[in-house]
Amino acid sequence: MKPAAREVVLEPVDRRNYRQLFIMQLRPEQTSFVTPPRWTLARCYVRLFGDQFEHLPHLIVAVGEVVGYSTTVCDPASADDYWIDDIMIDAAHQGKGYGRAAVVETIKMIVARYPRCRAVQLTCFRTNTNAATLYKSIGFEPTGGIDEEFGEPNYKLSGAALAKFRE
Repeated sequence: MKPAAREVVLEPVDRRNYRQLFIMQLRPEQTSFVTPPRWTLARCYVRLFGDQFEHLPHLIVAVGEVVGYSTTVCDPASADDYWIDDIMIDAAHQGKGYGRAAVVETIKMIVARYPRCRAVQLTCFRTNTNAATLYKSIGFEPTGGIDEEFGEPNYKLSGAALAKFRE
């Protein structure tokens, strides 16, 4: 049975809450799928992908409890250089619908913050079949491109599939 839709909010990571990022855990077989929390925060603050990008880390909060994190890397001057860099749901909260809700809220945040956005992209590890299924069900499609850092396939959400998140 599929879990009911969950509501989540994205809370920017700052000096008040950053430690919450560090206590999250994955299942052992998932550790290669996501940048470790300390690294994801470092990647944002050193602006790993360049100064033209905004690197934004967020906690994913449901019913007042941190259930995961999401980081985005976006070039506000572009039409399609908007990336979900990392998204993670803590092992204790997986299978409850928070992953889908977090992806949806992250997309909504991107299109609201960046009016020029015409595509949201991400990379998904081939062995992370659950995430790939989730992304495809939301409307992401494989681009045929391969991520330079990890050698894994890229996915893109655009056109009518992206437009529904602007409403």
